[in-house]
Amino acid sequence: MKQGQWMLNGSDYDRWDSSTFFDTEDEAIEHGINLLEKYNHNTQDEKTRDQLIEDLALYPDDDEPIYGFYVGQLEEVGFPDETDILLDRIAERVCEVAGEYSEGYLDDVTDEHQNELAALIRDWAERHDYLPGCFLIREIEEIDIRNFEEVAE
Repeated sequence: MKQGQWMLNGSDYDRWDSSTFFDTEDEAIEHGINLLEKYNHNTQDEKTRDQLIEDLALYPDDDEPIYGFYVGQLEEVGFPDETDILLDRIAERVCEVAGEYSEGYLDDVTDEHQNELAALIRDWAERHDYLPGCFLIREIEEIDIRNFEEVAE
């Protein structure tokens, strides 16, 4: 999964569980159409049913044809830069211990030094695999395969 890829889902729920990703919207839509055509042609085929689960997060419980799915684009959740909050908390803790004698502590941290700290924290998160692995879905579109001329009911 990477920024800008597309995925399919059988419904417009908040949670998209497919494990198949596509580089373009057209590739994703074509795959979804082909998969539903194949399923609708033979609703009993276990391999196709399994692929519906894997690629569309659809769990067909009857033999009725399925004509719709959703396509959406992935947007990575970025690693937040919270260094200003971290520096404020450190200064507050020192103030709790030292009182007024610590007034102004860390007030003069330069942008360059704050950026250096942010890069250090991000590097730590990357090295230890703590970057967010979740994503958002944008540009969601409902696809009804009956709207495509080449699809026969």
